[in-house]
Amino acid sequence: MIKNTNAFILSYNQYKTSSIIASFLTDNSIIQAICYKAKRNSKAFGSDMESISKLNISLYEKKENQLSILKESSIIKNYKILEKSIYSSLAVFYIREILFFCAKDFDNRYFILMEKMLDALESLEESNYDDKTKKMYINILIRAFEIKTLHVAGISPSLDKCIICTNNNDTLFYSVLEGGLICSKCKNIIKDRIEITENDKIFMRIIKHTSLMDIIKNEELKNIYYDSINNIRNIMNKSIYNHVNRTIKSQKVLEEILLS
Repeated sequence: MIKNTNAFILSYNQYKTSSIIASFLTDNSIIQAICYKAKRNSKAFGSDMESISKLNISLYEKKENQLSILKESSIIKNYKILEKSIYSSLAVFYIREILFFCAKDFDNRYFILMEKMLDALESLEESNYDDKTKKMYINILIRAFEIKTLHVAGISPSLDKCIICTNNNDTLFYSVLEGGLICSKCKNIIKDRIEITENDKIFMRIIKHTSLMDIIKNEELKNIYYDSINNIRNIMNKSIYNHVNRTIKSQKVLEEILLS
């Protein structure tokens, strides 16, 4: 059966001499497909696989547990400006890897999140920000992408009250394992508690509830960035690791570049 769908490339690996096996994020699943002769002839999908693009792909779907075959692909939108930026291109590698492990539960919100993230990065690259400010906003966008990915996965961080006793006051601790704020009365029973500030809570609430496009316009985040980013990055990194149970390989290089 031939299936046509829009997709984003998540990863690809060489298969035999001239072909590749690619993983595509579609609007309801991740599909793996063999792309024959992609390495030998750039016109046979090769340039599409290497670009940061939204694609339309035509797949021949075989029986269950067998790889599909990519018959055709065409670029709907190419994000060339992201490919030219070391910061954004590394960010795309990271979000692809996150979604490769997270977006396997047939939820179209992962596809929407991917597209909105690329659009936000594109808007940022088109701005007149200097490199320091651009790196700051990419770092914020990555944290927002992580928290929104956890939300789609059904484990959105609880940021309104103590997740143990529902106390609204003095919630200046966070537990990754519990998935939310912890108050001072409950902190002693939580082994993985992380001490946080009021600004940390504000930071997480903003990135959780604000659209990715609006995040790069948010002055409040900019004002508390340097006080909170290390704690928020630590919380989000541990939360993603706790969800996928593996280290994200592209994370180290991305953070070395963004924090330099």
